[in-house]
Amino acid sequence: MKEKVAIQGLRGSFHHEAANHFFGEQPDLMACETFKEVIDATATGKVDHGIMAIENSLAGCILPNYQLLRKQEVEVIGEVGLRVHLNLMALSKVALEELEEVRSHQMALRQCGDFFNDFPHIRLVENFDTAGSAAEIAQNKVEKVAAVAGSLAAKEYGLEVLSEGIEDHDLNYTRFLILQKKGRSEEPKPEKVSIYFQTSHEPGALAKALTVISGLGINLAKHQSHPVPSKNSLYGFYATLVLTDEDQLRDLKSMMKRMTLEFEILGAYRKGVTHG
Repeated sequence: MKEKVAIQGLRGSFHHEAANHFFGEQPDLMACETFKEVIDATATGKVDHGIMAIENSLAGCILPNYQLLRKQEVEVIGEVGLRVHLNLMALSKVALEELEEVRSHQMALRQCGDFFNDFPHIRLVENFDTAGSAAEIAQNKVEKVAAVAGSLAAKEYGLEVLSEGIEDHDLNYTRFLILQKKGRSEEPKPEKVSIYFQTSHEPGALAKALTVISGLGINLAKHQSHPVPSKNSLYGFYATLVLTDEDQLRDLKSMMKRMTLEFEILGAYRKGVTHG
């Protein structure tokens, strides 16, 4: 039986592509308009897994998605990386000078700023999804309007690619987290762990926590701060850690719980593969 997987966006989106890589070709997809819908569907068991983009090498991290991880009973059980190739596509071949509007997800548009600087007459319109933008144009037969999306979307909706690889940099990668309902299983030999913690607002408090991580021989791969709502001057920290020994996770839990105001494991999993 195919895995039922919630993705943000429609078929042809980069989440669809990431799902194909992680679960094999053509998983049973549940298309969601928002990341919150992905989280809700996963937490309530409507799907076996959810996929959620968490950071891009050009546009940065998607901080609201880190926060969503803590609001529902979900956990991270894997990751997959994707080399993102962004293409400009339309209903039919048209000169770029004739285009009036381009639609896509805000993150995709942000990754193509240099390209669109050369076409100031084109109006950029943010949409909920890359593939959704392509689908709208195809289904409504909209002329002189293009979408920014991946090649899978062009194939899915029969659009003409006007320009390939319009992203600002060749090294354009997105990291996706694989989610499931909390408590279903536990990775016996995790290689990475995603955590959240809060420290007191005192000199050296964060440095001490990071020293614990370093002292255990754990590599800090990602570190992101965020203000704690309703708590003046207090910050929470999201971190991605790389383990070399499964005992490190046990020791990390023990030590961090003693020296932080709050500590939570968001998921422990194997290192993902980057495709493309």
